Amino acid sequence: MMKIAGLIVAAGESTRFGGRKQLADINGKPMLEHAIDQLRPIFNDDLYVVLGAFRDEILSVIGNRAKTIANDNWQSGMGSSIAAGIAGICAAGTYDGLLIALADQVGLTRNDYQKLLNAFDGSHVIASRYKEMNGVPALFPAAYFPELSKLDGARGAQQVLNSSSHDISAIAMPNAAFDIDTQDDLKLFANRLFEPG
Repeated sequence: MMKIAGLIVAAGESTRFGGRKQLADINGKPMLEHAIDQLRPIFNDDLYVVLGAFRDEILSVIGNRAKTIANDNWQSGMGSSIAAGIAGICAAGTYDGLLIALADQVGLTRNDYQKLLNAFDGSHVIASRYKEMNGVPALFPAAYFPELSKLDGARGAQQVLNSSSHDISAIAMPNAAFDIDTQDDLKLFANRLFEPG
């Protein structure tokens, strides 16, 4: 049985949102806790969260439900947070794969994440497909860890997921298309103008 880690990237400053997006209310819980609720039953003690901006405020939301990894270089973008996550996870143990998720894709359900895991064979990248491109959440084999550890900048893993030189399998995931970047996005979700499928 393969050992797979889950990584929630939640290190950003959320300037478009107005700061502290990770703590925004989603169905009565902070956004990050909502993401942990979906992923914790799948990964148990192999769930990690990368923190950067507002780290001290966010830690109390996580408690002992996930292990935390600090990205002191979070200002340089999501790529650096993924790289920090890879470093922290590889230091913690040996894994056959890594699922990368974002805290702000609030429409995703446990079943969505499970679809990626069910399709994983240990050698192919399994990406979510939405908005006519591949994206996260995505599941990477360990062979990709060195490449992910070199990521930097704002694009995160997209450059890997949409490269013709990589062996990518994509699963249609409409729920991943909605993420919360602004206060208006949060209002849309709160008013149930977006409903997870």
